[in-house]
Amino acid sequence: MRCARLILGMLLLGVGVSVQADLVPSPGQVDFGYRAVGTTSEPKATTLRNTGGQALSIVSITPATGVYARTGGTCGAPPFTIAAQSSCTLEHTFTPTDVTQFPQTHTVTLAGGSSVAFGLYGQGEVGYLEIFPTSLWFSSVAAGSTSGTLTATMNNIRSVPLVVVQMHTTSVPPGSFVRAGGTCPEPPFEVGGPGGCTVEFAFTPQAVGPASGSLNIMASSGTFVLFLGGDGAPEVPLFGDGFEAVVPVP
Repeated sequence: MRCARLILGMLLLGVGVSVQADLVPSPGQVDFGYRAVGTTSEPKATTLRNTGGQALSIVSITPATGVYARTGGTCGAPPFTIAAQSSCTLEHTFTPTDVTQFPQTHTVTLAGGSSVAFGLYGQGEVGYLEIFPTSLWFSSVAAGSTSGTLTATMNNIRSVPLVVVQMHTTSVPPGSFVRAGGTCPEPPFEVGGPGGCTVEFAFTPQAVGPASGSLNIMASSGTFVLFLGGDGAPEVPLFGDGFEAVVPVP
């Protein structure tokens, strides 16, 4: 990927130098890097520098389309003139619409028909939660009592942030699993790229036997699941006459 960017930048710069040495775009390719899909970057500038000894007249510049938009700069709208040994700037923003690469080439045409080119490049990305462990299992816990807590970590492994919109716990029987802490705040909240936080759960079996559940995490880039499970044990052993066993006090 880096190699593709370098080759494209070299080709664009090579076109500028060989066709019209007096007008030099800098950089030859503006790299917006990774950007979260649907979000807009800060403007980045391309400088058009007249390195020659006489003014140059710019008659047209390929307009930005799709995910790129021109948002300012000092060059103004064509036609315009760049004085000798002077420069002006073109500013663009990047708003990716998908998880893919977005190369775009722009041609600056001068009076007389010669031209130079510069490029814009960016890549759309979405955050992705990697949950470890993928499930929390509570060994036998007496029905009606509450276990200690177990912890899972939610890591955003991508380079762009995501927003956790909602977290909802389900369990069978109902009420078996309760969130008991961790560093993740209540939704909505942002998980940086890369970054992460933790969730802690306790198990309160409502009956003797297995219980299952899940934490369903709805985020800006999709839905993620932490599985929960445990086994409810009898409350306390009973004597044959039906009375509860008394645990001696030391």
